[in-house]
Amino acid sequence: MRPDTAASPPSGKRERVPTRTRILFGLGSVSEGTKNTVFNTFLLFYYNQILGVSGTLSGAAIFLALCVDAITDPLIGSLSDHTHSRWGRRHPYMYAAGLPMAASFVFLFNPPAGLGEVGLFAWLTVFAVLVRVSMTLYSIPSGSMVPELTSHYDERTTLMSYRFVFGFAGGLGCALVGYLVFFVQKDGVDYRMVPEAYQSFAVVCGAVMFVSILVCAVGTHHLIPTLRSPPEGGLTLAGFFRELAGVLRNRSYRNVVLGLLFASVAAGFNDVVGLYMNTFFWEFSSTQIAFFVVAILPGIVLAAVLARPISEHFDKKQAALALTTFAVFFGPLPVFLRLLDLMPPNLAPWLFRLMLVHAGLIVGVIFAVSVIIASMITDVVDQNELETGKRQEGLIISAVTFTQKAASGIGGLVAGIALDLIAFPKGAEPGMVAADKLFSLGLAVGPGLLVFYLLLLFFLTRYDITRESHGETLAEIERRRAAAETGAGG
Repeated sequence: MRPDTAASPPSGKRERVPTRTRILFGLGSVSEGTKNTVFNTFLLFYYNQILGVSGTLSGAAIFLALCVDAITDPLIGSLSDHTHSRWGRRHPYMYAAGLPMAASFVFLFNPPAGLGEVGLFAWLTVFAVLVRVSMTLYSIPSGSMVPELTSHYDERTTLMSYRFVFGFAGGLGCALVGYLVFFVQKDGVDYRMVPEAYQSFAVVCGAVMFVSILVCAVGTHHLIPTLRSPPEGGLTLAGFFRELAGVLRNRSYRNVVLGLLFASVAAGFNDVVGLYMNTFFWEFSSTQIAFFVVAILPGIVLAAVLARPISEHFDKKQAALALTTFAVFFGPLPVFLRLLDLMPPNLAPWLFRLMLVHAGLIVGVIFAVSVIIASMITDVVDQNELETGKRQEGLIISAVTFTQKAASGIGGLVAGIALDLIAFPKGAEPGMVAADKLFSLGLAVGPGLLVFYLLLLFFLTRYDITRESHGETLAEIERRRAAAETGAGG
């Protein structure tokens, strides 16, 4: 049996997904990475520092869009599980996502002239919602293919590695283009503070997202006959809520979703305040910030390569716990050392080098944790089937997409409130911000990251699927299928 031709894979037998399929599947995540990076890094900065919307209102608009996702993500996931079409369950939504995604993204950074703060808040809210819902149409159906493509415990980690590495590559690529092309300092002008730079940047990012979604949908179209068929009947609203309640009763699912949520919030909070920290706290130039993008890439590639061997050697839960423990101590360390006056001064060459090393290590670790946790969620699909008799890939995998969006939603809200609480000045110039404001900014970032990482650690300890228990689950599912086929034959 070829790896990508079985409609209902027996336990553990579809061990390796072809490399071509891995790549085509992963390429679509360039769109997710691009959107996430722009939302996490530039969106709040643009509306707060450039357009003058308060940090709280900007963060609240992004958070309101996340609240809409709390409904649409599981709903689209469940609709995808139940869809009957000649293009299967997943691909109709993937094809429908690209154009509205790109158009909404461009409009998000092109509000009409003359809007006041309330008008800008409304514009940001509406188009942030449209961008997120459009992305949901792609990301959940495509992510739901992971447990359909393979039932192998470790191959799912590999598939998630491809998905995440292409996502990070898209995000880092758009950040690099932003800092080196659109937001450079030229002729005495810092284009990080120029509105038109963001508008042109959004057009390029929208085009990249449209192409990457289309490539993934077309490139995996040939897999449609090999994927699982939907259950008989359609989806009712009452049925949706019953399915959602059933999934949420799974203890491992609840805890791993909460763990991934706080991992994403930590990353999002760090991304949102990162541009403030790098611009004002550390006083790095846009060119230096671009070097951080380059420094992060080797760490991500290494983490993608090592995620599967690490989880094979230590099991997924133990690997995630060990890496998270490292992040707890190492992630906020430079900020704490600066607050204690133990870091080199700004503009010192050693400061930039130390921060490059730190960025590469911590992002690589968080990347590996995210890949492993996402793979842990795919294993819940099988446990849920054992408990309920249903395959609900879309509904279960919707948690991965939702938690990634929470990076900018909750992270952006917390960051926006923090900026207002410390009264960080709008339209500030690097090197001209008062020392007490910078100290308050660092104080918000250091403990903030520490709290998120500790919560991640707590929820991971409560996940109870292991390699052995997953193997037993697959064996029991296979036994029940064989018994059902024997009964039907009799």
